[in-house]
Amino acid sequence: MKKKLIVKQHYRFGKFHKARLHLRKSYSNIFLTMTDLRNQVVICKSTGNSEIVGNKRKKKSPHSLENMVEFLKLFLKLYSIQTVQIWLKMRKNVYYHYLLKELNYYGIKVSGIFVRKSVAFNGVRKKKIRRV
Repeated sequence: MKKKLIVKQHYRFGKFHKARLHLRKSYSNIFLTMTDLRNQVVICKSTGNSEIVGNKRKKKSPHSLENMVEFLKLFLKLYSIQTVQIWLKMRKNVYYHYLLKELNYYGIKVSGIFVRKSVAFNGVRKKKIRRV
């Protein structure tokens, strides 16, 4: 039998060393995922697996993004990424502004911001008919 060679896939960040940051917020958690330009996940960090211990209120606070970006900074330095694209899977709110502030503090440039909100397939619920 012939043995198959297993080749480790390398991440492709392009010649300008770009990556994508996906920010998503659930009811009790915040997820920050770094992918390459082909959307292959490099690292995923959430407030649940960071050093934030306590109730849901602490995990949902925007200050929890500081710990996540500080951890993410190591991977950005490891892959020598200079610019990132931000993909929001929620509306723009205080988490978005904290993320921009933290990335600016560490000297990482933001090349683009994209909002990918999910829309219901069946549309908006119709207004009730007025009874007289």
